[in-house]
Amino acid sequence: RIVEAMLSRRFGYHLLQLGCAELVLHDSSPMGHKFSFCTFPEKNTVHSAIARGEEIPLGSESVDLVLLHHALDFSDQQHQLLREVSRILIAGGHVVIVGFNPISSWGIRNKLLWWKQQRAPWHASLLSTLRLTDWLKLLDFQVDQIKYGCYTLPVNSPGVIRYSSFLESLANRLNWPTGGIYTIVARKQVIPVTPIQLQRRHLHMHGLGMPIPDKV
Repeated sequence: RIVEAMLSRRFGYHLLQLGCAELVLHDSSPMGHKFSFCTFPEKNTVHSAIARGEEIPLGSESVDLVLLHHALDFSDQQHQLLREVSRILIAGGHVVIVGFNPISSWGIRNKLLWWKQQRAPWHASLLSTLRLTDWLKLLDFQVDQIKYGCYTLPVNSPGVIRYSSFLESLANRLNWPTGGIYTIVARKQVIPVTPIQLQRRHLHMHGLGMPIPDKV
């Protein structure tokens, strides 16, 4: 629901989703051309092509919006992935990032279950919103919105789930920064370029007459 609300308010021509799951989240977008890349798709994949986020096979400044669905969480080169996103986005384009929040009950469990690091989603490399916003600013992005969600505790117990659901409704309204996931919207800033016009100095020089020798 969070992603749908964010995508429905962004307009343009081309939308790219980069993710790691067999899930398409861009249906609510009003953009005309929507497609998705996945690093490890299934046999009968719903995605358009197989591609690595660190080497996106698209031209520079060719996409209006990029949706990263947990792509950063499972990338070995997270900063390079963001640089590629910045490269293919047009000036003024947006990136929507969905990631697991390390400052949450899910993030704490991710740290505690060190012996289960090979099972998804516990083997993810979690980035905090503070660190991610710093990276985005270095790449000339302006963060427009941060929305948190999924406050349910990661415990398979009906009683705990009911109790967590009560807290989730309150936490969603207050947008507490302890949700299991976060969604960030950032815009690629347009760097204004002001042409510098050189003022030519006109030198007022009087013509000097040269004497012409007589023919001998």
